[in-house]
Amino acid sequence: MRTRWWMTAVGAALLVLICGAAVAKEKNHGQTKKEYRQFNENQRQYARTYYNQNQGHFAQDGRWNNDYENRLQPGYVLDSDMRRMSRPAPKDMMRGLGSAPHGYHYIIIGGHVVLVDNGYRVHDSIHFHISF
Repeated sequence: MRTRWWMTAVGAALLVLICGAAVAKEKNHGQTKKEYRQFNENQRQYARTYYNQNQGHFAQDGRWNNDYENRLQPGYVLDSDMRRMSRPAPKDMMRGLGSAPHGYHYIIIGGHVVLVDNGYRVHDSIHFHISF
């Protein structure tokens, strides 16, 4: 009798765990929530100030368009075309932003300074309104 009770309890517990996991997975559409590193407000302010004083560093590639612009969202991995259009952020800008976290770096692309990881996954970007 005692064995039967334990078997029933274990079976019920497994059922609850499986159902709970299925409901949680369904809420996120099968995706686990991703956390992305972000620029803080001081870094954003510094980047705007730097841009206003050094607009020449931010000239857009002639191929830049709205499709590329819309891709610069956290989680997007830069494709080979976008990687070719990007370049490392200037050293004096990086000094003002502070060191990028280990495994990350700052790039300039299409009027943005972007924080990407070593796999070129976008974590955050700061957009500048470029007018030449």
